[in-house]
Amino acid sequence: MTQADSYDSLIDKINTFIRKYYFNNLLRGLIFLGAGLFSLYLIVTVTEYFGNFNMLLRSVLFYIFIAVNAGLVIWLVIPSLLAWLKVGKTLSHDEAARIIGRHFSHVNDKLLNTLQLKQQAFNDPRQQELIAAGIDQKIKELKPVSFPSAINLKQNTRYLKWVIIPVSIICIIALTAPSILTESTKRLIRHNEYFAPAAPYQFIVLNQSLTAVQGDDMPLAIKLEGNKLPSDVYIETGGNTFKLTKESVTRFAHVFKNMQQNVTFRLTANGYTSAPYLIKVNHKPTVINFDVELNYPAYLHKQPEKLQNAGDLTIPAGTVVKWQVHTQYASQLAFTLNGREHLLNNDNNLFTYSEKVYKNTDYKLIPSNTVVNRSDSSAYRINVINDELPAILVEEKQDSISSKALYFNGTIQDDHGFSALTFHYRIGKPGQKQRLYTKTVKADLSQTQASFFHFWDLTEQGANPGEQVTYFFEVADNDGVTGPKKSRSPERTLNIPDAKQLNEQLDKGTKAVQDKTESAVKLAAQIEKESQKLNQLLLNKNNLSFDEKKQVEELLQKKMELNELIKDI
Repeated sequence: MTQADSYDSLIDKINTFIRKYYFNNLLRGLIFLGAGLFSLYLIVTVTEYFGNFNMLLRSVLFYIFIAVNAGLVIWLVIPSLLAWLKVGKTLSHDEAARIIGRHFSHVNDKLLNTLQLKQQAFNDPRQQELIAAGIDQKIKELKPVSFPSAINLKQNTRYLKWVIIPVSIICIIALTAPSILTESTKRLIRHNEYFAPAAPYQFIVLNQSLTAVQGDDMPLAIKLEGNKLPSDVYIETGGNTFKLTKESVTRFAHVFKNMQQNVTFRLTANGYTSAPYLIKVNHKPTVINFDVELNYPAYLHKQPEKLQNAGDLTIPAGTVVKWQVHTQYASQLAFTLNGREHLLNNDNNLFTYSEKVYKNTDYKLIPSNTVVNRSDSSAYRINVINDELPAILVEEKQDSISSKALYFNGTIQDDHGFSALTFHYRIGKPGQKQRLYTKTVKADLSQTQASFFHFWDLTEQGANPGEQVTYFFEVADNDGVTGPKKSRSPERTLNIPDAKQLNEQLDKGTKAVQDKTESAVKLAAQIEKESQKLNQLLLNKNNLSFDEKKQVEELLQKKMELNELIKDI
């Protein structure tokens, strides 16, 4: 083996010693870390259990425990671990040689001198051969020595007692009184929570859930279980203390009025206080306002209209109604119309629904969200104005010259206007098939009320003697929703006389004229006679008596009757 190989072997032995040195330190540091960890844990948990500290002291203990153990890890474990892994600064060969020399008395400074001679030979090449001979001599002397044996790992067992003592105490407590460790550990881990001191009785909240809807009242039911029950129980909330209503020995009650926000409360009795409870107040979904757009049927010729905060509506039949409902804290809106419920989805707190309305109905709005299934409902009424039937009134007049010529004057009326006005008539013999005819009558159909005139000449209709003519007028409105509605004037019938009937009518007419003529002649003779008599009586008188005035009036009345009779003839 050459000198270089011998020196490298010596260096390898020193490196092995250095790694074992740091491994020994790491093992010792872990033992001391365990001793400190378990001892501090024992002290902290036992102290907290019997001290029953508040949140502040528990937080201080928790963070002291974390800080001390973190310091022990940084001080005792991490440096040795990094050095053992050859990370960062470690022992130099000279420092390791001094430690080895102190351990082996026969080595003493030989190892350090060998390292120094090697360095001197490197710095002074002129004496390299002489120095090399000295190095070989010392390497031969050090070769039998095992440097790592200077580190005895078993010596660390003497430190295990510092771990065994606290661990043994912890095990004894865990077997005899485990609550000391479990309860205090739980309170330390949850150091920012309130833990009530143990009482001889328990406060039990009987409510299935501590949630309320904004604006509602929240009844609270409390039950006590245990020994030495208190006679009175109080509730602390919002900096105030209230006495609960006592319902029985173990039952108490309280009502939170008009809940608007989350409420934290505690129960207290005889110096014992419960853990804090939280009543969560869920936002109440509400309807803020809503707008209504009305699109009327086209035949009404009305412009669309928008109403704000219009609940009850009065609209024409067939109007398309569009609701735009603005809400708060609502994710869904139940819109009920005509007995059918429609679930509307939220669009930035706006719900929209539209429907064409034909009849009177009610509608209801019920907002809701994920936590409040149903809120206060709003109900409204829709009154529908139906398109009324049109009305028609006709007056008939016969021509003074021809009995087959008729004149009609009429009036039509409707709430929204008309679509048609027609004249219908049927011609034919009774019991036989009749001929049907329809004529359009001119009138201003755009108005809601219009007059019309119609002339009808039967001689132009081809009516034969012995036939019957039935006729009427018909008007139709302009209802664009359900279709035009129609009304008729009363049907009238006209019989066309045959030759025999016509002769009979002529005979009757002639006889009637003769009778009237004879009556007129007689009446004229009577008037003439009475006039002459009255003239002679009044000839020599300047003033008339009552009876004479009455005779004059009677004579004038007879003259008027004679004139009327002459007109009839």
